[in-house]
Amino acid sequence: MVGKLNELAQLRDSGFGRPQPRHGLRLLYWFANECVSFDEENNMLSECDPVSGEFGFHHFNNRCYGEKFLDEEDFPYYVVGNLNFEKYPEAEDLPDYVLEDKYTDEHNSNTDRIIVSLDQDWFHEVYVTQHLDRSNNYDPDATHRISRGLLMIIRRMSLEDFLRKMDYYTHTQPVRPQTRDFTSVSVSSSDSSKESIIQFNDDMPPQNSSENLPGLWERFCTIL
Repeated sequence: MVGKLNELAQLRDSGFGRPQPRHGLRLLYWFANECVSFDEENNMLSECDPVSGEFGFHHFNNRCYGEKFLDEEDFPYYVVGNLNFEKYPEAEDLPDYVLEDKYTDEHNSNTDRIIVSLDQDWFHEVYVTQHLDRSNNYDPDATHRISRGLLMIIRRMSLEDFLRKMDYYTHTQPVRPQTRDFTSVSVSSSDSSKESIIQFNDDMPPQNSSENLPGLWERFCTIL
């Protein structure tokens, strides 16, 4: 079951949109300030047009290996955040602060997405999620519903203050288990004796990672 984030601390602790140069937090700030507004009853009115593909929005079928990914609703789902302009050229209309670290093969800044359920001209639910590495697979454990109250909190903040409170500039990516290249070396101690130590070569990519992590991929679903 997808959990709901109600406070800034919960969003920060979720790890969404970090570390730099991931764009998810900037995307969420844009969404809260430019793509949604609130009426007197706190309904989330859509200020953009997901149906027409504005800002790179596109339909999401809410299925993972034939099973539903998010709650079943009578409203269609749409997803935004893919900065691959060849596939979604309308994403270039996102503000510069979102596109600051555009997608390249050199880093994973294009991993984050926002998913919304849309009832004509208002949003019913808002989710944040992320890809696994550079694949089209999403991590259900990194998918969270964003409350209306949290969106309202973000709207009252400047972008820089929001990013600082999210530890965007200081957060480091947790190390994922991977296969490493081991190199045996020897060093001299103060008494001139020698001992053998093991050195990790972190520049080497993991080998046969799919074989080393059996069953991992079954936990993720493919989203275009």
